[in-house]
Amino acid sequence: MARPKNIRWEIQLHTKAKHAILREYLKAWFPILASGNKRIIYYDGFSGSGSYSGGEEGSPMIALNVAQDCNLLNTEIVFVFVESNKKRAESLRKSIEQEKWPNNFRYEVYDGESENVLSNILGYLEKEDFRIAPTFAFIDPFGVKGAPFSPVKRLLENPKCEVLVTFMTGTIRRFVTEIPEHINELIGNPSAAKIIRASDDRVSKARELYQKSLKEVAEFVRPFEMQSKSATIYTLFFATNHALGHEKMKEAMWKIDESGGFRYSDKVDPNQQRLLPDHPEKDLAEELSGEFQGRIETSEDILKYVSENTTFIKKGIIYLT
Repeated sequence: MARPKNIRWEIQLHTKAKHAILREYLKAWFPILASGNKRIIYYDGFSGSGSYSGGEEGSPMIALNVAQDCNLLNTEIVFVFVESNKKRAESLRKSIEQEKWPNNFRYEVYDGESENVLSNILGYLEKEDFRIAPTFAFIDPFGVKGAPFSPVKRLLENPKCEVLVTFMTGTIRRFVTEIPEHINELIGNPSAAKIIRASDDRVSKARELYQKSLKEVAEFVRPFEMQSKSATIYTLFFATNHALGHEKMKEAMWKIDESGGFRYSDKVDPNQQRLLPDHPEKDLAEELSGEFQGRIETSEDILKYVSENTTFIKKGIIYLT
C-alpha cells in the first residue's frame, strides 16, 4: 500500500472497514476505562490530516467524536496524535480547533515520527517513575518502516495498555529481502526476515511471527485480515491483557465479519463488507467438541473458553442451543 503524497486522499474500502472496527471498539473502551480511572489516553501514531478527500473522518476525528458522544465528564481524556507530514499535522490541528470539545479533553498534535514520539513519552514516564494512564494505541503505518516492535512491547508491559496495529503483511512479502533490518525491527525478532524468506508462505509466516511476539507481552491477541482481489493487504492485530477488552474487540470485529473468521474482502462486491458463512455455529461446535470431548464442564467454563480462546463471542454459544 503506497504512502499517499497529498494532504488528503480517497479513502479505500478496507480503510472504511478498519475504521468501523475502531469506532465500534472505542464506543466500549472509553466508558469502561473512564469508569475506574481519572485519566485515559488515546494514542494515534499515524494520524493523517483528519479527513479524506471525500470528507470522511480520519481516525483522530473518529476517536474525538466517539469520546464526546460517550459524555464522560469526570475523566480527563488525553488524545495524542502523531503525523510525520507537517502539512497534514497542521491540517489536523485546524480540523480539531474548529470544533468545541468538552473541558475534560486534552489533545496534542505532534509532527514527527511515531516511534520517536512514543518512545520519548514512555522514556520520560519510566525515568520519572510515573505509571502511564490506561492507553489505547492505534498504530496504522503505510509500510514496514516507522512502527518497530520495541515501543509496542514497552507499552504492552503496562497492565492497562492495549494496541491495535496495522501489520503490513503484503509489504513484508514483497520487500523482506531488500529491507530485512526493518522487518526484524517491526516483528521484534532479529531472525524474522531470514525465517520469512525461507518459508513457502511468507504472509502466513510473517503473521505467525508477529503474533508470537505480541503473545509474549499480551495475554490476548486477535488478528483481522484485510484482503483485496484474493491477496492479503495487511492484518490488524489487537493485543490486550484484559479479557473484557478482548471480548469487546471481538464484538467489534464480528460487526464487519459475521463468520467469526475475521476477514474483510472486497473481491466479489465492492459494496459488500461482510463475509457471511452458511453455518458459523458448525465451526464453533466442532472446536468445542475437540476441546471438551469426554469432560464434564460448567457452562461458565465453556463461555470463558469461547471468550478467551476462540474468535467467537459469548453470544455465539446460542447457535448450539
